Amino acid sequence: MPRSGSRTTSGKRSRSGCITCKIRRVKCDESRPSCTRCLASGRTCDGYASSTTAPQSRRALAHAVRLLHVAGPASRVLGEPVAADDAACFDFFRHCTSSMTGSVLPAPFWERLVLQMAWGEKAVWRVVVALGALHRRWEYSNSRTAAAAAARQREGPDAIVRFTKQAASHYYGAISLAKEIHAPETLAVLSAALAAAAPLAGLWSETQVHINAGLRLIHGAAPHTIPRGLAETLDRLDLQAMFFEDVRAPYVYMSGADHSHLANAPRSAVPWSGTAFISLDDAALVIFRLMRFFMLAAAAAEQGALDLAGLEAAVARSSADAARWEAALSAFLVSRPSRVPEGEERMVLVMRLYHTTLQQLLTAGIVGSETRWDRCLGLFVRGVELAEEVARTTPSAMPFFMSLEPGVATPLFLTAVRCRHPVVRRRALGLLGRMNRQEGIWNCGAAGRVAEQCVLVEEEGLEVGLPLRMEEGELRRLMEGWEGVGVVDGEGWAEVWPGGWPNVPESKRLLQTSLLVDVDKSVIELSIYVTGEDGMGTAARTVSIDI
Repeated sequence: MPRSGSRTTSGKRSRSGCITCKIRRVKCDESRPSCTRCLASGRTCDGYASSTTAPQSRRALAHAVRLLHVAGPASRVLGEPVAADDAACFDFFRHCTSSMTGSVLPAPFWERLVLQMAWGEKAVWRVVVALGALHRRWEYSNSRTAAAAAARQREGPDAIVRFTKQAASHYYGAISLAKEIHAPETLAVLSAALAAAAPLAGLWSETQVHINAGLRLIHGAAPHTIPRGLAETLDRLDLQAMFFEDVRAPYVYMSGADHSHLANAPRSAVPWSGTAFISLDDAALVIFRLMRFFMLAAAAAEQGALDLAGLEAAVARSSADAARWEAALSAFLVSRPSRVPEGEERMVLVMRLYHTTLQQLLTAGIVGSETRWDRCLGLFVRGVELAEEVARTTPSAMPFFMSLEPGVATPLFLTAVRCRHPVVRRRALGLLGRMNRQEGIWNCGAAGRVAEQCVLVEEEGLEVGLPLRMEEGELRRLMEGWEGVGVVDGEGWAEVWPGGWPNVPESKRLLQTSLLVDVDKSVIELSIYVTGEDGMGTAARTVSIDI
């Protein structure tokens, strides 16, 4: 008979079970990356020890778990020895990259899932090392503080080159190991992590390859096998790619595919009752899926794959769901017993910023003249103010900020190039210039310099009377009394510009940009096209921009 107080289990315990179940002396189902038994009981699954690690006693396993200073898989202290530089980059990702990413939007994928899976899958471990090395390279290149200068001196003049080579070695090493992975959900996690690493290394065409691979894998998988946060992360990576295109890797929409399902996609694609969200994770999931749906619908309409009735239905549903999203978020926030913590407050601001961007897209519409964006003035003002609040609530101790998730860069760039009010667009330009941030594919400083060239082209020959770069206080002074600004058309701009202002004519308005980004040389080759007299587009400027 078992001793009093001891545990018995049905069936033999597996020697290859997760560390948590071994410590608890219970049977593990060996699900990866986290065992179902741990998740069902609300416990943190500490992952699996390396297959090459010598067997450990229960006491040794428990001691190993206590050695960890942060939440993470215990197999970190049980696995194979690794090079010091690689361990440093992994820890840099764990302590800096993932935590910064999780301060912008809920990021269980980056803060938990990737780290947990890394200890059971060498390919995932290698891409995490690559991401850590890329973050360190970007920080050394972009940080402007005395501490960063001292770190550069300590690491030596070749630090950036070393980080670049280290990142490339582990990035391609992870790809070479992918063929050894058979579980679709694990391959999808690897695809998402590779998709985040590729643009940081300037591998634009590979970014979409990884995103599309991940999306195909999860679309073909049973819903219960998809780890929490994976689908949302792939959606957001895909949305970033829609807004940013290098000429070597234009975003490829599903040309020729049947888009009739788009009219019903937003609501069926997300777990949302429409009354109140149960978490910020759900709110983030919904707003980015609504944005991605609208972008896909717009592309389908432009390609002729979605007829007028389907387009009108998609736009109507998006408009209704945008309103329902705001109501559901407000209901969630009101239901909370106490004030939202600052970190969560910043997440809410970012989500509302993208909700405002979606409203801008809906208000401007999918087709029409470029002057249609003039209807969005009030929404542009709201977006800039939300972005300023995000900047205000970001800890000032961060000299260089890197997130693998979307942030303020995309909405601010859209405002700078589509809002023709000189003060509002200069506020957006100023924010992009001041915020030393890398947000997934987007870099605030680089986006600001591209936007500046677009503004110079549009305002050339117009008597704007304002320099391109202005102090924040002066811009705020010029906008005093704007509290009641609503959505006004181009003819009503005198309400917020007492002296009058020559509007940018349709023929000079930005139609599109063409980018060729060289990360290694820190240069962007930019071509700007304006609408032109015939409305068909004409080249206006080609310029090289240092980033």
